[in-house]
Amino acid sequence: MKRTLRAVTIAMLGIFLASASFASAQVLYNQGHVVRVTLLNVFPGHGKAFADDLKQNIVPLWEAEKKAGLILDYQVFVNQTTAGPDDWSIGFSITYKDMAALDGLPDKVYSIRQQLSADDAAWQKRTEKRFENVKVVSSYLLRDVTLR
Repeated sequence: MKRTLRAVTIAMLGIFLASASFASAQVLYNQGHVVRVTLLNVFPGHGKAFADDLKQNIVPLWEAEKKAGLILDYQVFVNQTTAGPDDWSIGFSITYKDMAALDGLPDKVYSIRQQLSADDAAWQKRTEKRFENVKVVSSYLLRDVTLR
């Protein structure tokens, strides 16, 4: 009986070790940075207003977030192959170190935004005005990976 129990225990240990090594081999990549990509459609005739808002309000906030270590980088890009009037025309990406960087992010960004403009009503008005110039076509949360 003891011999059978020992054999079963050894067999189960072998299966556990084999499955643990097999499980790690199933992960095909190493996780990297996290990127939020947002694609916007700028309404006709509103390009200058949106660009001015971007330069005056959004980029300074991203720069402050970058300086505070909340984000690694940001990019702004334009669509060179628009498929139609409802397609996106301008986009931006914000790169975070990892998923953990997103924990508590709204409170941290609010704190930074307060340093840039303590007037919540004015900031809210600028935000509402922004959506008179653009609409969000889509937004994605992506993760960079390195294949193993």
